[in-house]
Amino acid sequence: RLNPVKAITSTALLNLAIISTAAAAPVQWSSGSGANNHWYEFVVLGSADPSLTASQAEALAASSSFMGQGGYLATITSAAEQTFLNSIWPGAGSISGQFNAFSFFLIGATDRNTEGSFEWLGGPEGGHPLAYTNWSAGEPNNFQANNGEDYVVAWWQDSLSGSWNDIPDNSDIRGYLVEYSVTPVPIPAALPHHIGGLGLLGLAVSRPRGATHA
Repeated sequence: RLNPVKAITSTALLNLAIISTAAAAPVQWSSGSGANNHWYEFVVLGSADPSLTASQAEALAASSSFMGQGGYLATITSAAEQTFLNSIWPGAGSISGQFNAFSFFLIGATDRNTEGSFEWLGGPEGGHPLAYTNWSAGEPNNFQANNGEDYVVAWWQDSLSGSWNDIPDNSDIRGYLVEYSVTPVPIPAALPHHIGGLGLLGLAVSRPRGATHA
C-alpha cells in the first residue's frame, strides 16, 4: 500500500542559508493534569523554502533556545501531553489544516539504533524507550524499509488525535516541534557540516520570530 502522502522522494543537498520560518510563539504547559511547565514551539518552513530531512530538523531543534532553555525535538510521553499539544497544534479547529498533506510535525522519537525499538532522541528522556505511544493504525511499519523509516511524525492523517507515523530521514519535512526544558549546551563545531555545511548555523541559533506566526 503506497499512500500518496507517504510517497516521499529523496532530497538533494539544500541551500538553507536563506530560509524563512513561521514559528508559533512557544506555549508553556503550565496547568492541568500532568503539566510539566515545558515550552513547545511549532516551527513551519516558509512556503517557498525547500523541505528538510529529518536529521536536519533534528539539528535545528537541538540548536534552538528560548528563555535560557535548550531545545530538542519534542518528547510526547503521556496522553495528557498529547492532548495539550493537540490543543495548540497550528491546524487545530481548521478543516484545511486537519487534512493538509503536510500537517504533520517531526517529533523526537527514533529507532535508528535498533529497528523496531523506538527511543527518544533528546531532552531529559533522551535514549530512553517510549513508555507512551500514539501510533496511527498499522504503524509503525517500516514501510520504506530500503530507506529505513527511523523517525517519527505526529499529526499524521488523523490530525485531530495527533497520531504518529514512522518515516525515512529523507522525508519532506515542512514542520517540526521543539520542546524547551533543559540547560542549553554548547553547539558542536561540526553542526554546520551535519546539516549540509551550508551556513545555517546563524539561523539555527536564532530563528526569525518576526515572521508571520502560525
